[in-house]
Amino acid sequence: MLLREIQTRFGSQKLGYFWAVIEPMAMIIVFSIIHSHLGSKTPYNMIIFLAISFVTYNLYKDIIIMNLNSFQSNKALFVYKQVKPFDTLISRTLIEINIQIFVTIILLIIAYYLNIEIKVKNLLYVLLSIIWLIIFSFSLSLLFAVLSYFFENFAKIIKLIFLPMFFISGLFFTAKDLPDSIRNILLYNPVLQFEEMIHGFFFYSLDDRYVNYLYLLFWTIIPLFVGLWLYKKSEKKIIMS
Repeated sequence: MLLREIQTRFGSQKLGYFWAVIEPMAMIIVFSIIHSHLGSKTPYNMIIFLAISFVTYNLYKDIIIMNLNSFQSNKALFVYKQVKPFDTLISRTLIEINIQIFVTIILLIIAYYLNIEIKVKNLLYVLLSIIWLIIFSFSLSLLFAVLSYFFENFAKIIKLIFLPMFFISGLFFTAKDLPDSIRNILLYNPVLQFEEMIHGFFFYSLDDRYVNYLYLLFWTIIPLFVGLWLYKKSEKKIIMS
């Protein structure tokens, strides 16, 4: 299943693997140029900040997007009793995790050759935060996958939501940079809080003061259990339809 999903994800051309690296690199370059032209000064390395932001956001986004139609795309496999629809979600999630690990390694190699110094405040907490982000992303993807299977337009709506999400999820700013009135509204976005948490544990000059851990816990547990409940109720229908 993993090999099949990799083939679907990148196609037959080996160059397809490099697009996973080119996309975040292009974003980092573009927003670094914009940031430098604006003359903004930050107490942290903006290139590293953008790299962390785009890698973690792409991890979240791709897990959800790639899992939206996982049941429909793998219906032919459900004739085998050992293959369950849930397995397709696991496969696609593992692939997206490995893609972002590969991207991170490439970016670290580039940073090393460019003599960009990387200092991490608390590596263990950064890794735990990313693992939490993965669980959160998988929870939403499970719920959305079930809903999009029965409601075709639901997947289209979710994909549209990711466009504004890109600009309000803290990829190129921190919560403390925002006015209080705007910050209080944008912090309802759990992805912004996840980015704040990861940045806060990575950079010495940042912290997690605006992260509500109980709020993020609810956003992780509730979609997970609702998604599992809906999946359990509809598994046979997904397999037989």
